[in-house]
Amino acid sequence: MTESDKVCPKCDSPLQRQTDGSTTTLDIAHGKQRINEAIEQLRSAIEKHQRSPTQFLRVIVGGDRIRQATLNELQAMQSQGTILQFGQDDRNRGALIIVLKRSK
Repeated sequence: MTESDKVCPKCDSPLQRQTDGSTTTLDIAHGKQRINEAIEQLRSAIEKHQRSPTQFLRVIVGGDRIRQATLNELQAMQSQGTILQFGQDDRNRGALIIVLKRSK
């Protein structure tokens, strides 16, 4: 990501802080993805939505190997500061909610 991608071109506000409170859903479990493909989809979506006003990313991970690999990846991303936090979706055991930005 270049320096110009990190700020809004209109107001110079850091993109990491801009949010409209929206949630975007991504399914990485039902397209017959291999684990490495699912993790790459996750990484790409996080990178994309960090530059958008999306605050939360809801990721459908299923209940098996993709889920475990995703949890491992998200733990690493959280410790690196790439995401703020993540947790179980209360409405769907096969989904996780990732917090990309804090609300104002």
